[in-house]
Amino acid sequence: MWEQYDIDWTLHPDVNILAGINGSGKSTLLRILEFALSDDDEPALPNLHHLFHAIEISGEGIHIKMTGDAVVEWKNDYGFGIINTLDEAIHGNYVRALFKETPSPLSSYMNAIVFDTEARSLNNYRLKATENPVERHRIDHLQQWVATVNSFFATTQKTLVMEGHEVFFKQANGTSLGLDSLSSGEKKLLIILIKALVQDERPSILLMDEPEMSLDIDWQYRLVDAIRTINPACQLIIATHSPAIFGDGWNDKLFFMEDILKEDILKE
Repeated sequence: MWEQYDIDWTLHPDVNILAGINGSGKSTLLRILEFALSDDDEPALPNLHHLFHAIEISGEGIHIKMTGDAVVEWKNDYGFGIINTLDEAIHGNYVRALFKETPSPLSSYMNAIVFDTEARSLNNYRLKATENPVERHRIDHLQQWVATVNSFFATTQKTLVMEGHEVFFKQANGTSLGLDSLSSGEKKLLIILIKALVQDERPSILLMDEPEMSLDIDWQYRLVDAIRTINPACQLIIATHSPAIFGDGWNDKLFFMEDILKEDILKE
């Protein structure tokens, strides 16, 4: 990586939490993993070729070998997803979004993962659960997922409601609250929990870059357990600065960047 380091990282099958100082390479490593794991016909991040000489990922159901400009071998039987920081920089579009003139990037992403029935979304999952008798097991899973969502939103007395194609929250006074009116932290939490749901309890890999952004401390403590409850077959790879993410019993899954960075053996 960066023509300076090799990465030697043996992952846990369930949870992997990566910590390190700013600039140590956590986000860069996740972007390289995204590049390697994505099965898109056109790689989503072609500008990363200069960051690595070669990649090799091996494990049960997965074997990937790449050089900086070619795919040598690619096999991945796992589902794959990534959740980036979803930062909303203060610029013209974001300021206009504050006044409802245009949706913010976070809102646009949330609406897509909720309503886009042509993709792996909440409503797509609901349609499969209700329209195909073979998929009826999804209804129980969906009900359990709703209970998990509501447990997070209980402190602000909001309850998730799904009626037809509509998805919104009901407030304690009985009024409806659209998803666009949620706080940035609430939107991000909903995105993360939907990502876990649509993995459909299949073996999957979920990359998350600083999921603590905009989440309160209690939600950070509960996040890993919630994802693992929704999909116990999900392998998490998380880059974080927050001790709360691993503070509720996940300390033994913690790695530090300085421990997995090795001097590049190809460096002259």
